[in-house]
Amino acid sequence: MRIVAIEEHYATPELLEATGLDLSWLPDDPHDRLLDTVDARLADMDAAGIDLQVLSAVGPATQDLPDAVALPLARRLNTGLHDTIAAHPDRFAGFATLPTGNIDAAATELEHSVTELGLVGALVNGTIQGRFLDHPDCAPILQAAARLNVPLYLHPGVPPQPVLGAYYAGLKPPLARMLATAGYGWHYETSLHALRLVVSGVFDRYPQLRIILGHLGEGIPFHLARIEDMLTPLAPDLSHPVSSYFHTHFWVTTSGYFYDGPFELTRQVFGDDRIIFSVDYPYSDNKRATAWLRWLAVDQETREKLAHRNADHLLGLR
Repeated sequence: MRIVAIEEHYATPELLEATGLDLSWLPDDPHDRLLDTVDARLADMDAAGIDLQVLSAVGPATQDLPDAVALPLARRLNTGLHDTIAAHPDRFAGFATLPTGNIDAAATELEHSVTELGLVGALVNGTIQGRFLDHPDCAPILQAAARLNVPLYLHPGVPPQPVLGAYYAGLKPPLARMLATAGYGWHYETSLHALRLVVSGVFDRYPQLRIILGHLGEGIPFHLARIEDMLTPLAPDLSHPVSSYFHTHFWVTTSGYFYDGPFELTRQVFGDDRIIFSVDYPYSDNKRATAWLRWLAVDQETREKLAHRNADHLLGLR
């Protein structure tokens, strides 16, 4: 069975130096795996039976950097990613890094990355200078993605400082940091981000826009029925009920969420055609992820959809 994983991160020494990203506080520091050589990454993929990774620069990537650094660095990252894919076209694809501190430059970089470099979309890490993508200033990015017919992967990011202070102060630093991010907080900020895109009418303005959410939908499957009851009556200007946008504009991945109960709920809410296997490498383990996929209690046709068919269709991988 061919296996494609689409939320798989990498770094370069230049990116880590520019961002000052420190991951040493994590229980299993992924620093070295982010910087893996291509051969080491391929060996890890082969050991787990992963045929292709869609690579993305580790967050926050260039989002928080000044233009003088972010614009040329994003171009170098995307060009380097193109070169890696060109050397191993059957093993890698890529999401573009966008210098979102400059919206017009980010839209231009997306266009260049898709049309000139062959990348299959872009990954955005959380809020953009404290703003969500529904902000009018962010429209050029959404317009470009819709026009180019490529998805945006809406990945979590560290919450803005006011949120960190209000929600996560007063706890021991490692615990507060984890609670604010992968332990809980950034998943629900990302689900809020997705909901803002819906209720602000983004998909009515850009009906071709497609969004990917990781982590089995960032909590949306659990809450969607309640969301529908509460929000749709207050959104009469939308063309469709709030919940319907999640069935037409969103795909979700399994990144880091290898849990049977949440998976079954996500199947009920999103359907088998909108779930895509992902690992969240190197924060999650390739072997654990693929073992879970192989032992899922689904029929083989569904397993094939999860493993590669849905990704192939959405991203044009084959």
